[in-house]
Amino acid sequence: MKDVSRKEEGKKPRIGSVIFYIIMIASSITCLYPLVWLILNSFKTNSELFNDPWGITLNPVFENYKTAWVAGKIGISFFNSAFVAVTSLFITIIVASMAAFAITRLKWKLSGTVLGLFLLGVMIPIHSTLIPLFSLFTRINLTNSYLALILPYVAFALPTSIFILSGFMRTIPNEIEEAVIIDGGNMSKIFWKIIFPLSKSAIATISIFNFVSMWNELMFALIFMSDPNKLTLPVSLTRFKGQYSTNWTVQLAAIVIMVIPSITAYLFLSDRIIESMTIGAIKG
Repeated sequence: MKDVSRKEEGKKPRIGSVIFYIIMIASSITCLYPLVWLILNSFKTNSELFNDPWGITLNPVFENYKTAWVAGKIGISFFNSAFVAVTSLFITIIVASMAAFAITRLKWKLSGTVLGLFLLGVMIPIHSTLIPLFSLFTRINLTNSYLALILPYVAFALPTSIFILSGFMRTIPNEIEEAVIIDGGNMSKIFWKIIFPLSKSAIATISIFNFVSMWNELMFALIFMSDPNKLTLPVSLTRFKGQYSTNWTVQLAAIVIMVIPSITAYLFLSDRIIESMTIGAIKG
């Protein structure tokens, strides 16, 4: 009887593992299939797309990407989006890490209050600020300027970023700082040489989430930017669709160009994100 019960206990985890892997594989296929379909069909002609939308073309049409990049001016918008997203992300990382350091590692009475004030920003619906910001930026002649996008992007990224970094920095032992101070180091050295490098995992986490949201943001860019040479990629795609409404494969190529940076950023930073989650789970 004991042997039978042991066999049954051994089977249960295996059955659970099989079910788990089946669910994970099905979820992966559900997520990856649209992306694979998008990439494969971006290399087809329109006739190939309609005749065999699920097949693989033997003669890839790279002209679709050239048309989207040059004739559709997707290339200009790509670099506009890259500049705005990277600049906004850089400012967010520096400001959020400094604020989190001050809140968690420096001893002052209002640190908890300041963190609470930052977190109030999470409660503000982002798009509810469109009209007030547009009125303000119009008054100070900031529309059609990259700053009109960078400032809101940074402002709305800071609350969550500071919250994540604060939670991570609290797990760093105080003994490390004390050793640096004994060696004659100051707060600047502690931050740049110790705390900031040790927070790379948390920084990677906020980087990927903020970059994707900044890269894909449409409403602010649509309202604040009207200069064709300063449009970001999401806005250009909305206009591109009207310009090439019958050329579906060129539109697919433009969408592929749009999603490549987000996927690339995740592939480079995914290990750091998992590391950050693991550390938080262990120390939590």
